[in-house]
Amino acid sequence: MKRLLLISTWFQLLWFLAVIGREQWQYLTLALVITTLLLSLMNKSLEWKKLGAILVIGMLLDYFNIAIGWFVFDQAGIPLWLTALWAIFAWYAYFLYPILNQYPAPVVLTVGGIAGSLSYVAGSKLGAVSFGLSLSATGLILFFEWVIVMAVILKVYGYESNTDDGLFGTSK
Repeated sequence: MKRLLLISTWFQLLWFLAVIGREQWQYLTLALVITTLLLSLMNKSLEWKKLGAILVIGMLLDYFNIAIGWFVFDQAGIPLWLTALWAIFAWYAYFLYPILNQYPAPVVLTVGGIAGSLSYVAGSKLGAVSFGLSLSATGLILFFEWVIVMAVILKVYGYESNTDDGLFGTSK
């Protein structure tokens, strides 16, 4: 439990650094994320393909939200700090998966949908992103998007698991 608390605290610190620091601290954020990933790789066999899949899916989702006008950032395109944030989230999800896998999928998807959407609402309150729609409409869209993100995470990190079948029974 101490390990999860440390990992969760580190993730939250990097989330705040990315969201509050944005462009000013994006290179520090990126350096800390890369260092975290490299240290984790040395100490544990992270599966880069799975982590990369979550990163790419998250980036594509945010790109879609930007292209359709639901997200507005101070700069064009996807900010570097947001890319770093998706990378550290994919890392964090890797460590959360064994815990999440202990609960029924509908509970995990619902809580993940709420938490994911609230992280963007918090980001907007801190000035990192503006929404092209009302807060309630954006919140609802984000909830459903994050339910999908959580389902993908459960599928990706549960695929060919050596310890269990994952939430969606993905064993060979």
